[in-house]
Amino acid sequence: MKTTVIVPVYNEKSRVVKTISEILKNFAGKVIVVDDGSRDGSFLLLKKKFGKNTRVVLLKHIINLGKGAAMKTGAEMAWKIGENAVIFIDADGQHNPKYLKIFEKGLDNFPIVFGYRELGQEMPLVRKWGNILAANLIRVLFGIKKRDLLSGYLGFRKEVYKKIKWNSQRYGIETEMATKIGKNKIPFSEIKIDTIYIDKYKGVSIIDAIKVLIQIPFWYFSK
Repeated sequence: MKTTVIVPVYNEKSRVVKTISEILKNFAGKVIVVDDGSRDGSFLLLKKKFGKNTRVVLLKHIINLGKGAAMKTGAEMAWKIGENAVIFIDADGQHNPKYLKIFEKGLDNFPIVFGYRELGQEMPLVRKWGNILAANLIRVLFGIKKRDLLSGYLGFRKEVYKKIKWNSQRYGIETEMATKIGKNKIPFSEIKIDTIYIDKYKGVSIIDAIKVLIQIPFWYFSK
């Protein structure tokens, strides 16, 4: 199976080069990098470091459209160049590329593979309890039991893309995807990954978490 890694990027100039370099060391396939309208020079740096690397495909949104849009752009480019599966890694270094080979192997046996972190002391409280509450709601409403609802380290095969395609643009992508997996009864596997937080204040806030929770009943009644 031809698998590519997709890296959505937004204002990660200080970290993205290291992330891409580590992916290239741990993964033999192509890497699609989608700059989502960064304003810190991330894309220029990426072009300088990887512009001549035939394994790296560099894409750019002129304006910031959100992580969900960047993920779609990456996935659709992957299908266009003949890939059969994709694995998503965040640009900020919170996903360890050493697990990529395990994800690849997982995708040979399951159409979807999720990474999961232990919900311990390393995880900020708002994310930990938001994760637990959302996971219980998803389990009750959609019949899907998932260890870590908010992890963005995930992969899936092309064959299930249309069934799990998300509308969320920023936060809530992984939760929306889980609802569609439950509705369509798609089998999946989970792989334990490192719990890494480079910046505990970055990412999902309390307000973001509430917005995601409010969306869950909407996803339940939508087609």
